[in-house]
Amino acid sequence: MPGFKSLSLWMAVTVAVKSTDVVALDNGAALTPPMGWSTWNKLRCNFNADRLLQEADHMVSSGMLAAGYTTLNIDDCWMKKDSGRTATGEIIPDPNKFPYGMKNFSDELAVRGIGLGIYTAHGKLTCQKYPASLGYEEIDAKTYASWNVVYVKNDWCWRNEPNMTKHLNAFNAMRDALNKTGRPIVHSIHWNYADVAGPGCPRNIDCPLPNTANMWRIGGDIRPNFETGVLRLIDIDAPHASQARPGAWGDADMLEVGNGMTVEQDQAHFSMWCILASPLVAGNDLSAMSVDTKRILTNKWAIAVNQDPLGIQASLVANNSNNTAQVWSKRLSSATATEGGLHPEYAVVLLNRGTDPIEIIANFSSFGASGSFDVLDLWNDGKSIGIHSSSLAASVGPTSAVMYRLIPSSA
Repeated sequence: MPGFKSLSLWMAVTVAVKSTDVVALDNGAALTPPMGWSTWNKLRCNFNADRLLQEADHMVSSGMLAAGYTTLNIDDCWMKKDSGRTATGEIIPDPNKFPYGMKNFSDELAVRGIGLGIYTAHGKLTCQKYPASLGYEEIDAKTYASWNVVYVKNDWCWRNEPNMTKHLNAFNAMRDALNKTGRPIVHSIHWNYADVAGPGCPRNIDCPLPNTANMWRIGGDIRPNFETGVLRLIDIDAPHASQARPGAWGDADMLEVGNGMTVEQDQAHFSMWCILASPLVAGNDLSAMSVDTKRILTNKWAIAVNQDPLGIQASLVANNSNNTAQVWSKRLSSATATEGGLHPEYAVVLLNRGTDPIEIIANFSSFGASGSFDVLDLWNDGKSIGIHSSSLAASVGPTSAVMYRLIPSSA
């Protein structure tokens, strides 16, 4: 297996996903969690084509593109604000920000090997009061396709409409319009900002909508705070693990790595987003990345867990009484041949949510595994920490995490 030098007996197997009543949007897009960089966290509405091409160059030079972050996602404010459509309804990019047009900008990204992500909203106006897509879904989808857009973020900004059916119909209209283009365009939605109940979901929890979108926000906006940002979203996401699969992902929101938390918290944040199979959309300052920020965001071992083609979202398999020491695990698509036959590999995160160091023990039986495993430390360049039988223990520092890949062993 490329990148896993110790796996001399590695071989790929196809693992059947248990059939459920959840069916992913079958548009050929997002077969693994999308990866990219978004303008919103650092630039808000303060950007133009030249500035964004600088960010694209930083994506290349920093190693982000090579690590898998393949789209540059323009968030709100790219449209012409007043009279923002032509006489026939086509959306108009702000000519001051994009003087040569959006197709030209998309072509510039493509030269760098980067795809264009675009933003809209499912009502009449975006959250920053720019023209949105309600009633123009087919025209907008055709326009996006003509610009070679690969990712569409469809936001929730229509907050004065209490009829949930209208909201869902609007999201589905964009889904259908994107599908009619014949292109595998990722449809990313944010359902309700957690301020009203959704279809089958209570207030404060966004709804899994795998038939409507390739990815759906599972909670309110993230912030660069470990407790109120990262842990809050992990807890919201935990009950929805069964919804994730190729083409359909619970979106825990943009990454806050490099935006003010400690290095240990950034590492725990990234470990959890990877094992939860959340889309990885960075939102840091690409021009001023620290060594640690770059190391975390480009960790190929953790990213491989996130991008595993089986598409399983990790489950919480062990938790102590005060909710500080947690074990999260997911089965991976790869298997290893031992004397007993083929056995699946696993990814495991030991998460310390508390403010004191703690020993966390992962019993292999808690996630359905047995036997011996060669344990690779994914935050130490995938180096083996030895063969472990039945369980794995580690001392984990405050508000931090360790991450491992378990390879079945005959030893």
